[in-house]
Parts: sequence; C-alpha cells; structure tokens
Amino acid sequence: MNTVVAYIPALHQGYINFFKKYPGKLFILGSNFISEHPRMDRDIRAIAPEEMKKIIESLSLVQTVSVLTNETLKNLKDTNIVMPDEDISRAFSEKYLPGSNIKFDTTFLRWDKCIPTKQQTPSPERIISKDEFDKKIMKEAFKEAGKSSDWWRHIGGMIVKDGKVVLAAHNRPLPSDHVHNIFGDPRSNFDAGVNIEISKFLHSEAALIAEAAKKGISLEGASLYVTTFPCPVCAKSICVSGVKKVYYSEGYSLLDAEDLFKTYGIELIQVEK
Repeated sequence: MNTVVAYIPALHQGYINFFKKYPGKLFILGSNFISEHPRMDRDIRAIAPEEMKKIIESLSLVQTVSVLTNETLKNLKDTNIVMPDEDISRAFSEKYLPGSNIKFDTTFLRWDKCIPTKQQTPSPERIISKDEFDKKIMKEAFKEAGKSSDWWRHIGGMIVKDGKVVLAAHNRPLPSDHVHNIFGDPRSNFDAGVNIEISKFLHSEAALIAEAAKKGISLEGASLYVTTFPCPVCAKSICVSGVKKVYYSEGYSLLDAEDLFKTYGIELIQVEK
C-alpha cells in the first residue's frame, strides 16, 4: 500500500480526489519541515498541520493520518511513497528521502469548463507543422504544463536552440504553489480572456524569458514552443526577447498578440496534434 507524504495548507477538491486515489497512510509535513521554506511559513492563512490532521480524520478520507516530524521519519523507510508533484515535495524528498521509491502525482483541479467555448482559433493563414521533431517538443511542453497548479489553465513552454531544449517552464503562482489555495486568485473572478494581468500566476513564457536572463542564455534566434497561443502581455516580452519562431498547439481568447508578432517578424507555426 502506498504512503502519501504531503504539505497540505488548505483542503480542496483536488486533495480529496488525491486521497480517494491513495486512501492508505497519510503523513502531513510538520511545521519543522515547512519552516525550512520561508515563503510557505509566511502563508498566515494556511491551516496548521495538527489542525489539518483533525479535519482529514473527521472526514475519514484516508485510513490513517499523522503529522510527520523528525522523529517519525523512520516510519517511511522501505515504503512506497506518493507525493504531490510540487516544489516543496521535491525539495523535501531530495533532503530527507534520498534513494526512496517515490511517485510524484498531481493534486490539482483543472478548471477547463468555460475555456473551449471562449477560445478563438488564430488566423488560418498561419503555417501548420507536421514535423515529428515539433510534435515531440510540443508533447514535452504539454507534460510540463501538467505540473501547473493553476485552476484556470495549464500551460507549458520550451525554449529550443540549435535543435536542443535549453529551458522549460509552466505557469505557476508566486511565491509558492499553494498561495492561490490559501488566499485565492483574484483572476478567478473574471471570465476567460478578461483581466489576465490580475493574477498571482507567472506565465510560462515570462518565466522562460526571466530564467534565460538569470542564466545568461541569449534568446537571439531561438524558438519558443508553447501549448497555448501567448497572451498579449507575454507577446510583448517575446517580441523583444530575440525569439524568432513561436510554435503553439491551441488558440487563445485574446489574439492581439498576432499583430505584434507580424510586426516584429516572428514566424508563427501551429503544431498539428
């Protein structure tokens, strides 16, 4: 039977589904582990591990639930562990569970209900790629998108230079993967394509450009692969980044970006699924 180890600052339907999938033992990361990540520790509305334990027990969501401490770490030895696929889980596993058999799985909801009816298909004049390399990279971009904790959209992106992926990113909230579960995301008050700048999330394209700057990677002549056509805000950054080709898979509800790309001579290519 699998043993779940997780940081749980707030209980939502994604976690409930997760516990139904793995209904055995649950260890909630204790305060001593959370305090190692200051941005998590500053989430003042997060429910304390001991209180979360009581809540989960009262709902009978799993067979047993405990708060994990330094003293109880030994209970995880020689067990099959499942953890939510997020930054705090990976940091914890690298430090405290090296060599352990760990499966990282997603806990988050996908709020896709309204999106299909709101999306607009970009211009049919755009180039369509059936190239196997492009399909392979886009497939990897969708895998990256699956790491996102966004309720609204899961978007992944890749920077490719000289035929190699040099950077990968997905849309994520700052400062942590859980901030929107604790405080909520003001973006959720608006329909698709409206007030996209009012969000706690960093878009994948912006994350890629920022990471390239941080690592000193020039984007001059690079190609950007992104699962969803970039929003106008990201398009502006892409236009001045040096990227020369943008590959995408799906449309987006705001297409002002298309004119910007044309103005800056950036080639737009839709990758056939």
